[in-house]
Amino acid sequence: MRRSEKKILVVDDGGPVVVLCLHVLQTLGHAVKGAPGAEAALALIEKEPFDLIVVDYKMPHMNGFEFLEQARQISPALRSILITGQGTRDVVKEATTHGVDAVLLKPFTSNELRETAEQVLARPGPS
Repeated sequence: MRRSEKKILVVDDGGPVVVLCLHVLQTLGHAVKGAPGAEAALALIEKEPFDLIVVDYKMPHMNGFEFLEQARQISPALRSILITGQGTRDVVKEATTHGVDAVLLKPFTSNELRETAEQVLARPGPS
């Protein structure tokens, strides 16, 4: 793995969103994996470390906040971007409460995803 390469996990039950995110983030030179839901993503996090999680807010069985809570029990230093079509003030406020680093509203552009991921990854991580 190159020094600038980060490991990113994309978690969304919508296949086309995962494919878009994988493509965009791989073009930045990062190692990117996709998971079709929270359970599969948690299994991946138990097996290997990730620097950033891009997670959908609304998924079956577990929402993005519940997923992040469990993921951070495994890997406390995870950075996160919440993607959502439910961009209400309450959701954005709750994202802040849950320590989400950024929120992207669907539909988002490739450039918005690229810029947001780079900004979140450029921040110093928790010590």
